[in-house]
Amino acid sequence: MSSEFWVGADPGGKNSVGLVFLEVSGELTCASISSLDEAVERIVSKGEPLGLGVDAPMWWTLSPVGTREADKIIRERYSIDPATVQSANSLRGAAIVGGAMLDFRIRQKFPRARITRAHPKALLRVLQIDGPGFARRFAIDQSWSNEHERDTAIAAVCAREGFEGRWAIELGLARSRSQLDPRNYWLAPMHYFWPNPL
Repeated sequence: MSSEFWVGADPGGKNSVGLVFLEVSGELTCASISSLDEAVERIVSKGEPLGLGVDAPMWWTLSPVGTREADKIIRERYSIDPATVQSANSLRGAAIVGGAMLDFRIRQKFPRARITRAHPKALLRVLQIDGPGFARRFAIDQSWSNEHERDTAIAAVCAREGFEGRWAIELGLARSRSQLDPRNYWLAPMHYFWPNPL
């Protein structure tokens, strides 16, 4: 088993869970699989990852519309439509429940697993590039077969760049009093790395 890889995951419904293994060489293995159980099995069979990037909100707020401070920052700083950076209260269950369940199961197997929230579609808009441009900029294969797998590959890059220290912005540190602290709750620690400078 190899431990030299990053993981990207995009919790979806039946047969639409994205899973990517990003080798340190930049080589990708992309798949759209049947369930989060299968995702956990595949990750565990490969060994402990260097880090995991998840395309799902990983902490929440008690505010009436479910908007977190990180969401506000991205929307306002980059004029991104709320349909792209949605409040947690407007998302489907697969994203809300699936991300938390995946992370919980991974930490059962690997208690020290390093995990970051990723937002691939917003990131592409902020960087003003498309999928092939992202692959070139971050030296990864462009071996995805659909947009879902592309977003999952971007999530793996978010983990790599954040945990390697190249992206030092932590969007999760900006929070209101009604918002969970991603450093101190049942899935903690949780990160939300973003490219420098914000």
